Amino acid sequence: MKKLCYFMLVLLPATGFSQGILGKFKQKVKDRIEQRTEEGMDKVLDKTESKISEGKKKNKSKEDGEVPATKQESVPVAGQPSFKSYSRYDFIPGEQVVYAEDFSQDVIGEFPLKWSTNNHGETQTIDSREGKWMRMYQSGRFISPYIKRLPENFTAEFDVVMNVTSADIAMAYPELLFKLVSMPPGDERAKNYLIDFTGITTATVTIMPSVDVGSIVNMRVSQKNDVDYFNNPSKEVKALDHVNGRLLHIAIWVQKERYRLWINGEKVYDIPQAIPANASFNRFELETGISSYEDERVGYFISNIKFAQGAPDMRSKLLTEGKLVTTGILFDVNSDRIKPESTGVLQEIAKVLKENPSVRVMIVGHTDSDGDVEKNKTLSKQRSAAVKQALSAQFGIEANRMETDGKGSSQPATENNSKEGKAQNRRVEFIKQQ
Repeated sequence: MKKLCYFMLVLLPATGFSQGILGKFKQKVKDRIEQRTEEGMDKVLDKTESKISEGKKKNKSKEDGEVPATKQESVPVAGQPSFKSYSRYDFIPGEQVVYAEDFSQDVIGEFPLKWSTNNHGETQTIDSREGKWMRMYQSGRFISPYIKRLPENFTAEFDVVMNVTSADIAMAYPELLFKLVSMPPGDERAKNYLIDFTGITTATVTIMPSVDVGSIVNMRVSQKNDVDYFNNPSKEVKALDHVNGRLLHIAIWVQKERYRLWINGEKVYDIPQAIPANASFNRFELETGISSYEDERVGYFISNIKFAQGAPDMRSKLLTEGKLVTTGILFDVNSDRIKPESTGVLQEIAKVLKENPSVRVMIVGHTDSDGDVEKNKTLSKQRSAAVKQALSAQFGIEANRMETDGKGSSQPATENNSKEGKAQNRRVEFIKQQ
């Protein structure tokens, strides 16, 4: 409701009355920024005093997807790709990809096609990060194109980088909100939604980054006329500590009324009755807050968005049907290095194999059609070998129970002319051997 009031104020004519209200609104915004700034400065001063007494500590590695040591394990093997895992990560993506976006088709410097906003953003690249990203500027809302009506069981994943470039980062960072949205289809309705929330159901998570530690997260689900259906107290999330410039992988799993959220492998929420029974989400929205920083100093970036439906029954697929296909084992671009967010899928497959010690499998890698055919075939073979190595070294599956192969792009599961199709074709198959 507060955001709705903001947009109404912006649209009011320049009368003495509206200017007076607008002046009060601006003062409240200023007061809030100053309050958060003072809180940030207090934290920095406390941290500085602690460092003086204890001695300055070295910065931790800035490697992609870094999480606290208690949440992450590394098993480097000579001559093999290393695999970092999220030790208690049980997220498993849906079976069928229904929406994928990596902004690869968008022009650098232009706002992404089919998305809507009330502010401005643009497609950019990031140093040391693969691919293209949508940069979201402060105090903006960014709405995806229409996603097919999602079923009661679906997953969503995306990568975020939150970066503030400033000599003084004692001030509070802007908030970042991401929302599952249920609204009538049509681009015109999405544009109207920027100023009118009526009749819309949203499941919103708000990230409030701290300068150093003590970042908090809040979840709110609202229905028609912005009325709360669910609202929980804010909680601290360690995965968001030292967030500046780091990559965050965020995963959501909705099963009917149940809502689960992970940030860099840390389970933040598992709420049995957070989602209204009649909710049917079909869009994705991000919203950025405001701060005292100049606009150009704040860069919030998003990419690698993927929505998928249907939780796969891995046991049945492998043991009964004889073939398990997953798009949930992810790799770095043009690499056989397995991403840590693949942990949930790998440990579930390992569980099935451990419970059925007589089962042997052929692991087959597949790619999309981008790039050279022979290089893709080689890469797919390397990736299947990396999966075998991870299952053996990380999860204790005997290597002699697994064979590997790679087909490159020669056996697509679906067409390669859409981002969703390509995401579905980048897969790993486990075939039960007789």
